Amino acid sequence: MPIHQVYVIWTHQLVRDSLRQLLDHIDITWVGASSDFSFAIEEISRLHPDTILIEEGVDETTTTAFMEIVEKFQWNLRVIGVSLDDNQLSIYQHEHQTVGQPEDLVRLIIQ
Repeated sequence: MPIHQVYVIWTHQLVRDSLRQLLDHIDITWVGASSDFSFAIEEISRLHPDTILIEEGVDETTTTAFMEIVEKFQWNLRVIGVSLDDNQLSIYQHEHQTVGQPEDLVRLIIQ
């Protein structure tokens, strides 16, 4: 089974650290994290992760701008927006799922 490389963009360090622990899975490699969108774009361009977890609902303008940049990347990239308010995951390939357990997020990444 392939190893999935994950990059996380989240404003709060506690959540980033929690996601890192949550994603401690044999098929997932944590390649980086940042709360700064500009820095994240630079790192993502350099690291080429196949999955990005992004905090939803912080700033729609920033999220929209980020998605426009991500569309320019030339590799197979899955972007998953996570909302802690309602346990929703938005997979930016026009899919929404409600999660109940941490394993639900892991399953989305490794599928």
